[in-house]
Amino acid sequence: MKIWIVIFLLAILLLGCQPASSPTKEVSISYIWDYAAGDYVRGTPTVSGEVVYVGADDNNLHAVNALTGEALWTFETADNVTSSPTVLGDLIYFGSWDGTVYALEATQGAVRWRYETGGWVTASPVIGGDIVYAGSHDGFFYALSVQDGDLVWRYEAGDGIQAGAVLVDDLALVGSMDNCLYALDMTSGALRWRYRMNGDIVSTPAVVGGTVFVGSVDRQMYALDAATGRLKWTFQAEHAIESSPVVSDGVVYFGANDGLVYALRAGDGQLMWRFETHGIVRSSPVVWGNLVFVGSDDGSVYGVDRVTGRSVWSYHAGDAIAAGPVVADGTLFVGSTDRRLYAFSIDAQ
Repeated sequence: MKIWIVIFLLAILLLGCQPASSPTKEVSISYIWDYAAGDYVRGTPTVSGEVVYVGADDNNLHAVNALTGEALWTFETADNVTSSPTVLGDLIYFGSWDGTVYALEATQGAVRWRYETGGWVTASPVIGGDIVYAGSHDGFFYALSVQDGDLVWRYEAGDGIQAGAVLVDDLALVGSMDNCLYALDMTSGALRWRYRMNGDIVSTPAVVGGTVFVGSVDRQMYALDAATGRLKWTFQAEHAIESSPVVSDGVVYFGANDGLVYALRAGDGQLMWRFETHGIVRSSPVVWGNLVFVGSDDGSVYGVDRVTGRSVWSYHAGDAIAAGPVVADGTLFVGSTDRRLYAFSIDAQ
C-alpha cells in the first residue's frame, strides 16, 4: 500500500512540473477590416495610438486609422517602402528603396528631414537616445541626429545591410550580407567585435539576457554572447533563415525558408517543436499571450500554440505574407502581397 501511495504522489508532482496547458480555447480572433494599398505590403506595420503606419511597393508610407481602416494620409517616396517605421514623439522614421532615410511629422506626414544614402534602405530604423540608426544596401551603417538628420558617424561593412539593428547597453548589433554580425559602439561607431558566419544575415537580431540570437542564410540560428561575440550554440534549420527571431519566456521562435516555424530552448538551442506551413516563412513571429502569430508565403497568417506548436487559428489572405504581424491594444495587424493590410480583433474571454 505504501508503494502505491508513493507512486501516486510522484505522479502528481510530475504532472505539476509540466508546462501549463494552453488557454487558446478562451481566445476569440475575428476579422475587423482590410485596407487596400496600391501594391505589395511587405513591411511590418507600426502602431502608435490609434494610427497604424505601413509601407508598400506603391512607393508610399500609409497612415491608417487603426480602429476603422480608413486612410488618414500617404507620403510618396521615389521607390518601394519595405522598411518598418519607427515612431518617436511626433516623428516617424523609415527608409525607402530610393536610398533615403525619412523623418516625417506624424500628424500629416510632412517632411521634417531626409538623409540620402547610396543604396536601398530596407532596414527599419532604431532609436537610441538622440540618434537614429539605419543600415543601407550601400554597405554603410548610419548614425543620424533624430532632430535634423545630420550625420553623426557611419561604419562601412563589407556588403549591403538589409535588416535593422538591435541596441543593447552601449552596442548596436547589426548583420550584413558580407556574412558578419557587427557590434558597434553606439556613440563613436567603433568596432567592438565581429562574428563571421557562412552566409548572409538578412534579418534583425534579438537580444535577451546578454545573448544575441540571429539567423543566417547558411541555415543556422546562432546564439552569441552580446558583450564579446563568443559563440554559445547553433541550431541548423533545413533551409535559409530570413525571419527575425523573437524570444519569450526562454524560447526562441523563428521561421525558415523550409516552410517551418521553429521553437528552440534559448539556453542551449534544443528543439522544442516545429510547425509546418506550406510556403517559405520570411515573416518574423510575434508572441501574444499563449499564441505565436506568424505569416507564410502560402498566404496564411497562423496563430500557433506556443506550448504545443499546434495551429489553433489561421486566416488565408490573397497572397504571400512576407513580413511579420504586430499586435497592439488587442488587435492583430498584418500585411500581404495581395496589396492589403488586415486587422483582426483578439479577445481573451
